[in-house]
Amino acid sequence: MEEKKYALPIPRGITTGIIFEAAERFGLEVEQEAPPEDAFDIRTDLPVKDYVPRILIRGDTPDTLIAAQEYILKRHEEWIANLEDWRKMRRERFLKKVKKY
Repeated sequence: MEEKKYALPIPRGITTGIIFEAAERFGLEVEQEAPPEDAFDIRTDLPVKDYVPRILIRGDTPDTLIAAQEYILKRHEEWIANLEDWRKMRRERFLKKVKKY
């Protein structure tokens, strides 16, 4: 008997590093959403629109997916909160290098 797989789409704004970290932690598979039929021109096979596929995480149980989703959202919030501090640190580091010359 084939095992049933559950899928959960992840919003496009989430950093892929966080998604892969959660997939490794919870033992999930990471895939991309299948593109809609009108996303590519049939003759040229080039994108018609600015199509960016969503990432799907697949697992055996819905509980695992919900736990992974909560983990991803928590890590994303932490990342956003620390982003300005990281930018400030990088800016200061760059300015120190520029002032030396």
